[in-house]
Amino acid sequence: MKHLIVLILLIIFSTNIENAYSQPDPDSLQKTPDVIGGIYDRPYISQLGNKIAIGGYAEINSNFHREEGIEEGLSFEARRFNLFFYSPISARVKLTSELEFEHGTEEIALETALVDILFSTTLNLRMGILLSPLGRFNIAHDSPRYDIIDRPLVSTQIIPSTLSEVGLGLFGAFYATPFDRFTYEIYTVNGLSSGVVGGSGEGTRISAGKSSESFGEDNNGSPAFTGRLAFNPSFGGELGLSFHSGYYNDYKIEGEPVDDKRRLTILALDFEYKWKRFHFRGEAANAKIDVPASLGELFADKQKGFYGEVGYTFLKGEIFNMPDASLTLVSRYDAVDLNDGSFAFTGQNIGDSAKKLTIGLSFRPTVETSVRLNYARNWQRDAFNNLTNGMNIQLGVATYF
Repeated sequence: MKHLIVLILLIIFSTNIENAYSQPDPDSLQKTPDVIGGIYDRPYISQLGNKIAIGGYAEINSNFHREEGIEEGLSFEARRFNLFFYSPISARVKLTSELEFEHGTEEIALETALVDILFSTTLNLRMGILLSPLGRFNIAHDSPRYDIIDRPLVSTQIIPSTLSEVGLGLFGAFYATPFDRFTYEIYTVNGLSSGVVGGSGEGTRISAGKSSESFGEDNNGSPAFTGRLAFNPSFGGELGLSFHSGYYNDYKIEGEPVDDKRRLTILALDFEYKWKRFHFRGEAANAKIDVPASLGELFADKQKGFYGEVGYTFLKGEIFNMPDASLTLVSRYDAVDLNDGSFAFTGQNIGDSAKKLTIGLSFRPTVETSVRLNYARNWQRDAFNNLTNGMNIQLGVATYF
């Protein structure tokens, strides 16, 4: 009996402590067997309906490729299936994230996962896995937005999109006039890794500097900096100037220097403008990479590229009983030089470049969906300027949901 009384007192005492901290509803304890504070006792569930928004986009394509007269035949590709999660935690705190599935489930990556703390229009704090504001395409690259299936060469090989990095910084907007707006983003991030030089087996490739390990820590303990300033004039459109700069190599191991600090800097200029039924957009980038002299001229220390696109929407309105449909004719020219320079001994261009011309037709049954037919011609030169010709025909669909 004595032990029973002690047990009852312990239960009452522990219950009072629990009530003081969690204050559970007695009725809810009778309706569910779930543990207080467990996996089903979280705000996103209890507040579902006014706290969580889920969306995404899907992209599916078919490809027919030929290079130097050799055909690879027709194939289909489940290129992307991306999921968006957004939660307005409060009026001043927002969380957003994006989970990307590429080529079915061949590649799964957390593209963004960030928290915004909003102070004012001009000054706000962002921290997490963010899209580096290097060029416009990297921060606005969703497939349904575009009428051409493949992404621009400069935006993937030099920028390199999609470039997600862990960091923190500030963003905001201010108005020169009531109709002329400037926006800015400035962050410190972990930066790119030593894979930039030699990581791909093809010389200098900035895209090979992207590493999932950088989501956990900086490879050299020296964060990089990235930012973008954009202008939205009163007559429409946008003009942006951006940069990314930092040390990329592992210049010390366990605190001991093993190499000189080697900096990678990318500058980018972008624009976008719509006039009546025309749209114009483009992007240019220039990169400087500090490369060890011992690696020779086949490892580039300078890269550059650009793309320009123009589209014309020649039909707009009801098409096939779809009241908000449209048909757009589009063309884009791409050029990148992945080793901008000449051989010292011969004076000849090093090569390692690519050019591409794409024309296409985009049918939009709604603004959120694009059915795209593209034809592209490719001209690619290796490091010794040998030319390879290719062509590609693609039919695909991309849609938000």
